[in-house]
Amino acid sequence: MRGKSKSRSLAKWLSFLFLASSLLAGSSQGAAGEPGEEAHVIESLQKSYDSAVDFVADFQQETELKTLTRSLKGWGKLYFKRPGRMLWRYDEPKGQFVLADGKSLYYYQPGQGQVMKSPLKNAFRSDIPLSFLLGIGNLKKDFTVSLKDMEQGHYVLQLGPKGELGGVGEILLGVDRDSFSILWSRIRDAARNVTTIRFSNMRKGTGLKDSLFRLQLPEGVDVIELGSLSP
Repeated sequence: MRGKSKSRSLAKWLSFLFLASSLLAGSSQGAAGEPGEEAHVIESLQKSYDSAVDFVADFQQETELKTLTRSLKGWGKLYFKRPGRMLWRYDEPKGQFVLADGKSLYYYQPGQGQVMKSPLKNAFRSDIPLSFLLGIGNLKKDFTVSLKDMEQGHYVLQLGPKGELGGVGEILLGVDRDSFSILWSRIRDAARNVTTIRFSNMRKGTGLKDSLFRLQLPEGVDVIELGSLSP
C-alpha cells in the first residue's frame, strides 16, 4: 500500500516537470486563430519552439506545499531532445536526476540507494496525452490558451484545462516579449500546491548526443521496476 502511494506521488510530481519541459519544446496552437495581440503572442511562441530539435537550459524549481506549509527548492540543468528524451540533472539536491530515454522514465534521489523505473505509458495517471507530455503534440484539444496579463515587461499566458487533466488546475507561462522564449512556468494543482520552474540560459540546436539520455547507474544503486500504477 505504501509502495503504491509512493508511486502515485512520484508520478504526479514528475508530471509537473514534463508539463514544463513539453511547453518549452512543444506547441501552443490553442488560440492561433484569434485576432489581435493574443494571437500574435501564441503564434510567435509556436514558431519559436517548433524549430527546436533540442535545447539546454538552466532551471530553478520551487514547490509550495499548502497542506504542509512548506516549500521545496531545487535547481540544475535541463536537456531535451525530440522525440521524448529529456534529462533533469539537479545540482540541488546534489546528484538527483529525472531521465526519459523515449521508452522508460527513471527517477533517482541520492540516499535512497535505488533508481525508480516506469514505462512512460504507465508513468502518469492522467488524461493528458503522452504525446503532449513528451513535447511532440499540441495543446489544442486539452487547453484553452489566453493572454492573461503583462508581468515585469513580459507576457503571461494562461492555459485552462478542458476537463480532467491529472489534477492540474492551472498553468501560467511567462513569455519574453522580444524573443518569445518561455521564462517560467507555474502549475497549480487541485490541492492548491504551486510548482514554479524558472528557465535561463537557454540554448537551442546544440546537437545533443543520444548517449546523454542513456541511464548510467550510480555505483551500488539498484533499479526498482514500478510497473503500472494502480488507481
